[in-house]
Amino acid sequence: MAAKKIFKPGQTASGILDSKGGDKLKQMQANSNYNFKFIPKDKIIPNEKNKNYSQDNIEALSESIIINGLRHNLSVIHESTTDQYRIVSGERRYHAINLMNEKTYKELFPTGIPCKVEKSSISEIDEEIMLISANHDIRETSIEEKRWEIRRLKELYEAKKLNGEITNISKEIAKQLNISQRQAIKYVNAEKLIPELSDLLNQSGISLEDASKFSRLDEWAQLKIVELLNAKGSVDPEELESIKKISQEKEEESKKNHQELERTLQLLAERDKSIEALERRIQSLQTMPEEKPTNDLKEELKYISDAKEKAEREKQRLETQLEKMKLQQKERESRNTSISDTELKRISQIAKTEQALQLFETNFSTIKNNKSIIKSDPDLKTRLEILNNRINDLLSEINL
Repeated sequence: MAAKKIFKPGQTASGILDSKGGDKLKQMQANSNYNFKFIPKDKIIPNEKNKNYSQDNIEALSESIIINGLRHNLSVIHESTTDQYRIVSGERRYHAINLMNEKTYKELFPTGIPCKVEKSSISEIDEEIMLISANHDIRETSIEEKRWEIRRLKELYEAKKLNGEITNISKEIAKQLNISQRQAIKYVNAEKLIPELSDLLNQSGISLEDASKFSRLDEWAQLKIVELLNAKGSVDPEELESIKKISQEKEEESKKNHQELERTLQLLAERDKSIEALERRIQSLQTMPEEKPTNDLKEELKYISDAKEKAEREKQRLETQLEKMKLQQKERESRNTSISDTELKRISQIAKTEQALQLFETNFSTIKNNKSIIKSDPDLKTRLEILNNRINDLLSEINL
């Protein structure tokens, strides 16, 4: 395939400018609104931070540049100590150019590779932010890569916020990646997903909108979401609400169990202190001088020994209770690792019941607003009475 004609620096459609004209053109390019230079490839060095981006299909890109020309300039920063230029964006283009043989390279880039030279005085944080933003602008990034960009930008902007340089992290992320602030927040929320849901998001198995919703749930609820997705491929809004409610109930139960566990541990600690104090008192009485009446000493020793024995029995009871509570907690956690068919059915039934109740509540307002019509129509009145009786029967059964 014949290579596409590329106009090189100093060349026009009608032919080659004279040396003076070529120099003038180069000078005009160099004096543009940013620092533009043609830099030999051996003076350009890769950037370690670009390793996070895919460097595949370099051969195809090299062929494309030969045929269609370099569509985007490289962005670089000058390192004055080594007189080299570190790549900010354009790593793949740089490697693609390096794949060319020397003859092709010199034909296409006789004065060097066109580069935008960024300010060398910027901080490392700002350089990396610039790198991420520049790569995002010219690449078709996957969801996984975009999530990495947002995750890394969040870390960088957190450092800038600590320094008082910015106030709103999600706003800055949105500006750099040319997305809405709302979308940026959803991506940040998605970092709270469990691995299974995170993988589904990366593979476009769930939407960013759903991922943001699921990320607000605890681990148990997210596991249920995964199993519902595996079972039926989707999660209905009613099912999601049911899972939220069940999760809240479990959280309240867990909180109550935790408080009970803490209380038992506190009681155990108090019993230990009581036993230690009683033991010290017994030792003190056993070494008491003879002047104290023997009967009084024996009586006090017996009283304290009985108290110690009672405290030890209470301690043993609390230790048994504590072990039982820990075992129950372990069993609950074990049951929560997977969702049974029965529980799936229960979640679905709760969702349908809630939907039916909501529909009934909506329709009840309509019935209430038409009392006069019902009063004047015997059939409607009879149906309402039958409905009333059925509701009363249901309430009686529920309250049994």
